Amino acid sequence: MEYILIHLGMKQFFFLLLLVGFTMQLSPAQEIKILTYNIYHGENPNRQGDSTFHLISDLLILNQPEVVALQEVDSMTLRSERIYQRKLDFMRQLARETGYKGYFGKAMDFEEGGYGEGLLAKKGAAYHTLPLPNPAGGEPRAMAWVKAELKTLEEFYFGGTHLCHEFAENRKAQLDSILSYAETLDKPVIWVGDLNFTPDSEEYRSIPSHWKEAGREAGNEQATYGTGDGAGRIDYIWYDSRKFELVEYKVLNQVAFSDHYPIWAVLRMKKEE
Repeated sequence: MEYILIHLGMKQFFFLLLLVGFTMQLSPAQEIKILTYNIYHGENPNRQGDSTFHLISDLLILNQPEVVALQEVDSMTLRSERIYQRKLDFMRQLARETGYKGYFGKAMDFEEGGYGEGLLAKKGAAYHTLPLPNPAGGEPRAMAWVKAELKTLEEFYFGGTHLCHEFAENRKAQLDSILSYAETLDKPVIWVGDLNFTPDSEEYRSIPSHWKEAGREAGNEQATYGTGDGAGRIDYIWYDSRKFELVEYKVLNQVAFSDHYPIWAVLRMKKEE
């Protein structure tokens, strides 16, 4: 009798394994929630010395994106000491507050610390920084990358950057560097950030057609920067349309912690045919 019960138990176990595998095959691909935000180094642009750290932390905890890119991030600078009464590693502290894995990609030395890009991912590895070219001079620029993993174990690369605000020559060279690098990656790619060009610019038009920009695909031309006559759309989420499809896009223009607004998209990874 004991042998029969054990035998039946094993059959039931293998049946359950088969059922779980079949269910996983039928389940839709997981949606990827993305947020990018130029945070004005974590200080209210209208009130000098007023920290926005906890407002940014609360925004991320409330919305729970899988991946986050932040621009204009300070790390251990004198400026952060003036705001927080101590030199602050902004990304490390933000990761502690939110439960994400954080990474700081330094673009340049600044006030005894660093200044550049921040990334957060719920699950990620292979964090690294790609220096970007500056043929016309000006501030150094960089792009931070992570290989992120979804609950379904699918992986993708996510990059965040802040392109040159002064020279179109620099922005074009930086774009060429980003796109060339993206083509070498062995997983689907999403890249985002404050790119300092508008949708009617030569830089925008130069991006190959398989890269889709979430705002344009959604038909949403809302400004991402400034107010009134100074408002414009210069913050973007780009994705490889061969690998992803757009589910949702919005500008969080009720969030006034910076001179930019956060932008948000939800993408779905396409099933391999």
